[in-house]
Amino acid sequence: MPDLDEQLMDWYQKIAKSVELTPDQKARVTGAGAKVFAEKLKQTTPMSSENYDNGGRSVGHNNQLHGKKTRKTKHLRESITYVPGFTADKLKSGNTSVGFDSKYQAMVARFVNNGTAGMSQKEVKNMHFIEKAQTEAKNAMLEAEARELRGMGL
Repeated sequence: MPDLDEQLMDWYQKIAKSVELTPDQKARVTGAGAKVFAEKLKQTTPMSSENYDNGGRSVGHNNQLHGKKTRKTKHLRESITYVPGFTADKLKSGNTSVGFDSKYQAMVARFVNNGTAGMSQKEVKNMHFIEKAQTEAKNAMLEAEARELRGMGL
C-alpha cells in the first residue's frame, strides 16, 4: 500500500491535470458558459421601438450630413457577440469575452445600464440589465462549463 506522500502526490497530479487546460480546451469550456450568458443577456437587454430596416439612423456628429455612414443600424440586443476562446482584444487565450459588436454599441449599453441624468421611469426600470443577466445566468453558466469539462473527460 502506498504511503501518504505517494497518495497525496497522485491526488495533486490529478488535480493539476484537470486545472491545466490548453487554450483550445479552455476555449471550449468558456465558450459554453459564454453562450449561456449571451442568451440571458439578450433576454434582459431592453429594446427600443426604433425600426432600423431602412439602413439605420444618423446619430452623433459622425452622421450622413458629414458624409459618414450611419452608426446605429441595429438594436443593442442584436449586437451582443462572443467568439469562444477570444478576448475583447481579439487575443486567443482560451478566455471568452461576451460584449457588443462595436465601441458605439458598448457606449450606448453603458449609458442604458448605468443611467444618465434626467432619466424617465421607463429608463430607470431598465437600469442594471447587465448585472441582472450575470446574476440570473450564473448557475446555468457553471452547469454548462461543468458539462463541457465532463465531456472532455476532466
